[in-house]
Amino acid sequence: MQWFLDYRPDLARLITIDNKRGRTHHLLAVPTQERLRRILKYLLDENEFLSPYGIRSISKIHATRPYIFRAEGQEYRVDYIPGEGNTYLFGGNSNWRGPVWFPINYLILEALKRYHFFTVMISRSSALRVRVF
Repeated sequence: MQWFLDYRPDLARLITIDNKRGRTHHLLAVPTQERLRRILKYLLDENEFLSPYGIRSISKIHATRPYIFRAEGQEYRVDYIPGEGNTYLFGGNSNWRGPVWFPINYLILEALKRYHFFTVMISRSSALRVRVF
């Protein structure tokens, strides 16, 4: 962790450092806590990513507003299509990207669990020190 702080200042800004009562705790994460809150706003919105069965791998908003990319006279689209896909690019079945993909849900839960553990660890270590002294 110290290497990132010393030699990669561009990545060091992604490290959350908490100094409580003489102990230093580090969390290396892509989103800062503020960014995580903004991300969760979309992840937990039923009109975006949250579904009754888990987190969608692509936002439901793309059902009405597809992402369109144009290059060299070609148009490429990302639509929200639950169930079977509308092209045969991936065999006609869109399960690799939606509607709910288990590996994405697992990774999201693991990341949130680590954030929670980090914040609980900091608060508990501070509370224990207060009790000891």
